[in-house]
Amino acid sequence: MLSTQPSNNDPLRTVFAYRAFDLRDRFPQPLETFRQALECLQSEDAYLPDMSGEIVAYLRDGRALHIPEHFFIGQSGNSSAVVAPQENERVCDAVDTWLREALLHETDALQKASTVRPARLNSLLDQCDPNAPEPDDIQAWRDMRDVGRVAIDSPSREEVWETAVKKLGEAQAQRWMKTSHPQLDNRSPNLRVEESPQRVYELILQ
Repeated sequence: MLSTQPSNNDPLRTVFAYRAFDLRDRFPQPLETFRQALECLQSEDAYLPDMSGEIVAYLRDGRALHIPEHFFIGQSGNSSAVVAPQENERVCDAVDTWLREALLHETDALQKASTVRPARLNSLLDQCDPNAPEPDDIQAWRDMRDVGRVAIDSPSREEVWETAVKKLGEAQAQRWMKTSHPQLDNRSPNLRVEESPQRVYELILQ
């Protein structure tokens, strides 16, 4: 069932567009409805939407509002996933209700549209616990001797992250990116990846 148009006095009238975001910003176009944004994250074009998916509502007065992720990204233990398409009707109804309440009460979540979206990877890594116990395999990796370098072009931050996840697994990659490393001047890979992406990439390959 398609969402009906809001009435003239409905707070949802103040929303003029939505956008869906993933780690690689593959959906630059503004969208008319939340449902369309949700379907972008459910599509095969979305890149790691369970880890990086965001939906933002843009208002006519120049402000914007993040839609809370718990509406469209489900958590189960240490794993997460975008809701299945058969859940879309329920999710859209719940988001409409939340949006009306947020807009009526001028929630603190309303921000200038130009500042509403921080760098997603930084935000994700900031949620990691740097004091969590380090797994044995990560400690063993730290104790390994250098085995040479691979001649590569400077990788992007996303390529570094993808490689870390492939080598270490998502949870350990998040922890590793926030942990200081002696071969990075005792700074974390997350802090060094902008200025020395190749060095961080090489450490992952080792």
